[in-house]
Amino acid sequence: MKTTLDLSDDLLRRAKQAALDRRTTLRAIVEEGLERLLGPATVDAPLRLVTWPPAARRGTAPTLDAEAVVAAVKAERRALADDPARIARRLGALSAAAPRGKGARR
Repeated sequence: MKTTLDLSDDLLRRAKQAALDRRTTLRAIVEEGLERLLGPATVDAPLRLVTWPPAARRGTAPTLDAEAVVAAVKAERRALADDPARIARRLGALSAAAPRGKGARR
């Protein structure tokens, strides 16, 4: 979550220097300081189970057996392996950072 803090110049300078010395980010320094001051979170968020489609009444939600789940995962993996265009799209961020043009290494 983004927020704005009003810090003294000296405190900000020391925090930035600490981040440089530790080879980390200012964000990590601020988070570490807050964790030390406040302590770790004591209450975990409750796990919320969701069924789809929503059941109209208890006991009417569809069920999946383990074999159906395994079959669906295997089918998805086969589809991914057989679709080079999809793989290229998924790796687009990596290939966009690679040098292009004359003399570029492959």
